Amino acid sequence: MSDQEITRRIHVSVNNAEKNDYFITDISDASFRRNHGRVAASESNRIRLLGMVVFFTIVIVFFTSDVDFTTWVPMKHTKKGIKRKEYPIQMLQDVPTVAEIESTLQREEHRRIHGDNIEDVARVRLHSLAHTYALTYKLIHELQKQQIHVTLTFGSHLGALRHHGVIPFEEKDVDLAVFSTNTSKIKRAIRATLRTQPHLNLTFSEAYFGFQIPATKELQTYIDVWMFKNDASQTTCVGHQLPDKSCKKWYRDFHDKPPPIYRHDAWFPFRTELFGTERVPIPATNIPIESFHFDDGGPNFWNKTCGPDRRWWENGQNWLQVDMRERKCSHKYNAYPFVFKKENGIEQLRQGSVVIHEVDGVSLNT
Repeated sequence: MSDQEITRRIHVSVNNAEKNDYFITDISDASFRRNHGRVAASESNRIRLLGMVVFFTIVIVFFTSDVDFTTWVPMKHTKKGIKRKEYPIQMLQDVPTVAEIESTLQREEHRRIHGDNIEDVARVRLHSLAHTYALTYKLIHELQKQQIHVTLTFGSHLGALRHHGVIPFEEKDVDLAVFSTNTSKIKRAIRATLRTQPHLNLTFSEAYFGFQIPATKELQTYIDVWMFKNDASQTTCVGHQLPDKSCKKWYRDFHDKPPPIYRHDAWFPFRTELFGTERVPIPATNIPIESFHFDDGGPNFWNKTCGPDRRWWENGQNWLQVDMRERKCSHKYNAYPFVFKKENGIEQLRQGSVVIHEVDGVSLNT
């Protein structure tokens, strides 16, 4: 029997292989080469077609998605085609005036929150805080009018939970997270806010992370507006997204790390909590203040340690870590008010053994 007449007994059909339908046939060498060539060409065409489909799919996703690919990191186990749930903006309805806020702050309970002695320094601080809270409420309201989601974040989120207001020690700013990169709308909201207190001659400027309303002699607390961006399952601070003006640069300069990337449900839907005299939005969870920005301490760690985890050393021109034992909140219970939760969900603000007030706890802003 010649080589050409050698019968090849077993051949698996490519087409039928997809159906797991294997069969036996007799083919000559010549017909084998012809059939093999057809199969190879068919497979090559399939690979090329698959490659084109994948390529155009990537192109379509890239140009239609609102994902920031410079900061996006894929989530594991994310369902294909998942869409981010949209939450309606719950407008902050009551925007009290500076005089109304100051009148409330001067009541006995608020004098304890912001200083036992209403005279001299305490009076000046309360007057300044009244302006700070008024600007904060108005700015939240104006951003919401622009259909921008806004919430307290960082130290202000922490202050609302732990003190029902601005942290009464070592705190000099109010932090707001806005979930938009539309700088025109954000500026419009800030300008509308500043016009409500023209006598302060306030201005605002761009910062790495967004915008800042700087402190003045009368406004002792500055306000930072952090720009965040969402995709379907994640959110992160992006700032102005420029090489020299972004959250990436701010975090790199101050923490030597990239900005944290959070799950979307760590922030949404917002809750509300008392901050000063009014309830305002805070994130859905406390994860944003349990991240490395506040020591990576885990759940409720922020409620056990008070004060910064590092201190600037002028002589050495570098940061020094502050020992945990030095930062225990219990050291400050007699000097400052702290929130304690009761079994029925009521939040009790207490300074030492003195109960300042009791209010309903954090509520869901649906």
